[in-house]
Amino acid sequence: MRRIALTAFGFALLLSAVPLFSQTNATLEKTLESNEKAGWQAWKDHDAKQAVALFTNDSISIADGGVFKGKEQLVKSITDARCVVNSFSLSDFSYMWLDKDTVVMTYTGKQDATCDGKKQGGKVFATSIWQKKGGKWLSPFHQETEAGSM
Repeated sequence: MRRIALTAFGFALLLSAVPLFSQTNATLEKTLESNEKAGWQAWKDHDAKQAVALFTNDSISIADGGVFKGKEQLVKSITDARCVVNSFSLSDFSYMWLDKDTVVMTYTGKQDATCDGKKQGGKVFATSIWQKKGGKWLSPFHQETEAGSM
């Protein structure tokens, strides 16, 4: 009888932690969404200081018509005047948790931007991976796909 009671108690504790885990994830997801928006704002403002704080040393970004490997290349692409960003908005965020320290974020981006004189797609579907490394959430990967005429 005691074993059944302990098992039931343990199960009840486990179930009570599920909402807490979801709430913790929801709070963290809002923070990561803010970080993602800060990355786009850094691109718009050509802000190296903001950009450096978001990426791992070996980050990869596939966007703006190029593939940028490593934090140095990413920051250079963000601060380079080759892109002029008049405005952007991000929406439809969703999250897939791979483990407690890794999440895949997807969202829709709308932009009014020109890179190297070429108008960028007005709408993109974007994916970023965020990982907790050394106590900080950093993005080792970002990719954008132009939405086309959907």
